[in-house]
Amino acid sequence: MRPVVLLLVLPIMLWSQPEFYGYFESEADVMQVGGRSYYFGYNKMRLDVEARPSDNVLIGANINIQQYWGQTTWNLLDFLPVDIWQPIFQPEFVPDSLWVREMSYTISDTLLLDNIYMRVSFPFIDLTLGRQQVSPGVGYAWNPTDIFNTKTLLDPSYEQTGISALRAELPITSRTTASAVLQPEDSWEMSTKQVFLKTGLGSFDFELTAAQFRWERSFLTPLALQVRETQRTLVGGSFVGELFEWGLWAEGAYNELEGAEDFLEVIFGTDHTFDNSVYLLLELLHNENGIAQQGDLTFDAFLQSLGGETHSLMQDYAFVYLMHQTFDYVSLSAIAIANLNDQSGTFGPQLDWNVFEDTNLSFQSSFSWGDDDTEFGLQDWGFRIRILSNF
Repeated sequence: MRPVVLLLVLPIMLWSQPEFYGYFESEADVMQVGGRSYYFGYNKMRLDVEARPSDNVLIGANINIQQYWGQTTWNLLDFLPVDIWQPIFQPEFVPDSLWVREMSYTISDTLLLDNIYMRVSFPFIDLTLGRQQVSPGVGYAWNPTDIFNTKTLLDPSYEQTGISALRAELPITSRTTASAVLQPEDSWEMSTKQVFLKTGLGSFDFELTAAQFRWERSFLTPLALQVRETQRTLVGGSFVGELFEWGLWAEGAYNELEGAEDFLEVIFGTDHTFDNSVYLLLELLHNENGIAQQGDLTFDAFLQSLGGETHSLMQDYAFVYLMHQTFDYVSLSAIAIANLNDQSGTFGPQLDWNVFEDTNLSFQSSFSWGDDDTEFGLQDWGFRIRILSNF
């Protein structure tokens, strides 16, 4: 299907004097977790192309090529506390010779047509068709109203993968817009649907949203790993603005589940740049879908959290980001993430150096604290080098 789409779309793009741009990125990582060292990295190239056949039409696409090196097969049990996985994989009644000590996951090289879309502006409505970026919410580390994407807490601003959808945007006033996103499936009930109403008042923007979709979660059964679907209805909203030179935002959603317990998820955030040029960002998360007590943690809860199916393993978290433009081409920053329920966390200092024009070299390390049976305490330390050059 994708080659056919390219054959149809690329001639139009070439006729319309397209613009090409993108980047090359290379990364090397070392990580100590679960008493084991992982050495790995990747080389990635992204090529974007955009064309305007007319003032009212924008056609775009991008291809990602990512090649991994080093350790590409990981043992997922290394990332879980022993008390969580041992009763399942090494039960007392099974002889030592039959114990299972590994649950492997292999990272494969990718050649991905990440986005391919057309945006058409009609007099009263804008339509975007195809695989595109959809990123609801105003939160930095977490987005309770985002049902399409997952984030890595040590790098929450990294680019997200596109989704195949139809999006419509209807301007109502200069600061009010209604929009809708539809991911068609076999039937209307199976399709993912989300609507938004966004408006502004003073220095603040407000948004209301509602969504309905099939929520997939992984569970380990005696026979195999299974994925179960639950009908989920989300109603939420957000606001973002500035008050007394402090940025303020909040985002939340109430989630009604079919055949399961409903839950509320909410974040609060603030940021500020001080007179000494130090930038501070703070965000707090409360997620009732998470586990409240450390003793109630299960293998399935870890599995769903690691896979990005849930926004957090437990209920209460804090995220802090500090940054200072120390020199003309060098900035120092640090991220701290704390699980307030099990008293574990991670601290990640980072140095970014704009070594050449459009080329950035970054160094990031991470150090974790907490007991070995906590979410972050099992992860001892890590170090990452990344170089990125835009063209």
